[in-house]
Amino acid sequence: MLRAVILAVGREILRGRIQDANSWTLARRLTGLGYEVMRTVACDDDRPAIAREIRRAIEDGATLIITTGGLGPTDDDLTLQALADATDRPLAVDAEARRMVEARYTALHRAGAVDDPGMTPTREKMARIPQGARPLPNPVGAAPGVWLEEGTTFVALPGVPGEMAAILEGCVLPALAGRAAGAVYVERQITTEARDESVVAPVLRRIARDVPEVFLKSHPTRFGADVRLQVFASTWATDRTVAAERVARALVLVREALGEVPTGI
Repeated sequence: MLRAVILAVGREILRGRIQDANSWTLARRLTGLGYEVMRTVACDDDRPAIAREIRRAIEDGATLIITTGGLGPTDDDLTLQALADATDRPLAVDAEARRMVEARYTALHRAGAVDDPGMTPTREKMARIPQGARPLPNPVGAAPGVWLEEGTTFVALPGVPGEMAAILEGCVLPALAGRAAGAVYVERQITTEARDESVVAPVLRRIARDVPEVFLKSHPTRFGADVRLQVFASTWATDRTVAAERVARALVLVREALGEVPTGI
């Protein structure tokens, strides 16, 4: 099984100033490729803390670690320094990354967005990446993404959602898709007649013993007197038909035990 950890870097997430949509996007896209997302975690703009989370993911057996945020020019953008620390690699200016950053500021100058197109030390910081890594072009912003292979695959993406999504769709997902070839993820859900999650839990536990390949999760549709409990069933397989049959079998057992609310009610 291909396993992934998603690390969102940024104090603004921990303080509630922004909502971390990046982790949601990454989790859905990676799951669709056949990756098991072991966890998502948010971390402060703190170099030792970021490195600690990366090392923890390595120790837990992640084959893919994706970070978002902390690639910019300011002093609190520390993700690449922390990645270098966690992988025992020096940081160095990469010629291709520098060319990418320089080209972006030249374009911004021509558009009248910046007064000076020159490569200042602050801008050159975005071209300093762990030795052996390669930059990923950022068609939206200035900071390149970074891809590093060291047994584990490390991908560092910007925190701005538009930049993150552009690099993810343009560079990262196409490269990862081949690794997960043959892994198919299927998920289905139903709304049951159950109202009490404490009643649902032992039922799902029993069904999980009968269909161990399927992961079952309950979730309330809303709070209040009219609450209903949804049940999600998901699995991976090398064949989509096999995966769909597993999920269908599990949901038949759920319906028999808990009933189902007709669609639209």
